[in-house]
Amino acid sequence: MEQLEEELTCPICCGLFEDPRVLLCSHSFCKKCLEGLLEGNRASTFRTPFKCPTCRKETPHNGSNSLQVNYSLRGIVEKYSRLKVLPKMSVCRHHCGQPLNIFCATDLKLICGFCATTDAHKGHKFCSMEEAYDREKEAFDELLRGVESWQSADILSCLETLQASKKKALQSVTKDAEKVEDYFDKLINSLECKKNEILSDFETLKLVVLQAYDPEITKLSAVMEEHRRALGIAESFRSVSDPLCFLQQMQEFREKLGVLKETLLPSRKDIHVGPLVRNFDVKKWDSLRLREVDKISVPHENGSYRTRGSRMTASTWIALVLMMFVPALVLMQPHSLAACVPPQMEPFLTKWVR
Repeated sequence: MEQLEEELTCPICCGLFEDPRVLLCSHSFCKKCLEGLLEGNRASTFRTPFKCPTCRKETPHNGSNSLQVNYSLRGIVEKYSRLKVLPKMSVCRHHCGQPLNIFCATDLKLICGFCATTDAHKGHKFCSMEEAYDREKEAFDELLRGVESWQSADILSCLETLQASKKKALQSVTKDAEKVEDYFDKLINSLECKKNEILSDFETLKLVVLQAYDPEITKLSAVMEEHRRALGIAESFRSVSDPLCFLQQMQEFREKLGVLKETLLPSRKDIHVGPLVRNFDVKKWDSLRLREVDKISVPHENGSYRTRGSRMTASTWIALVLMMFVPALVLMQPHSLAACVPPQMEPFLTKWVR
């Protein structure tokens, strides 16, 4: 069809021929196209013969009306124009280029002439396309009424049911999701509270440790400071030869010793806090179920908050202090030192003096 259309196209306007006129050279052109060319030729001072736009061969003329009409070409153009507006005929998929111009009444489908001769349609009934159109038109109307009736009755009812079920299912899922979210929110809150509770218990245990040890450590630190000062006093008047100065410093030294004697020191066994937590191991919580989170607790040892032990006796403490200071004093004034200690300690002092 495309090649045919090229043959039916005017070389001047590139459109289908309209009232084609043929020249002496056998080339054809639209009448209007030739009139335009001839009009330009008339404007010249000297009329020249008309030349063919294709082959340039001259053709005498007395206007476009004097040129011969190409009736055969005009007829072909008219037929082509009518065929062009018609719908294209379908062709067979199995036989190339064969038109589907036969209707198989058995299979209810269009076939070509070659299909009708094959074994696939052997014994089938065939009819023309016009007869098939009338039959299928009636069948179509009946099918359409059935489809419309079925759609309005069954589909709409089913659709409403599905939509209602979908809405109910979504509501159920949403409700369950809210339950899950609420459950885990409470669980997380419970875990957080339990964590804070347990950490608070450990902070309490820290306070127990501090309250048990800090006072004794402070007391011992003070004793050590007094001990250092006493040694400083002893060192300062160790080589003093002036009796007055020596006696004054000796009096201050005795006062320092008196303070140390009155201070009761705990033994190493006196201060003992613990065990604060009995066999503590967080891995033991791994076996707990989620609902048993509230059962998590710190396994306190009974009586762990009490400080055990007893005080040293006065005689033991005095002996301890003298053992700390006697060596320094003996080096300074052994006979003067004898007057500074109680009578019950004289044997002990005599031992060191010797």
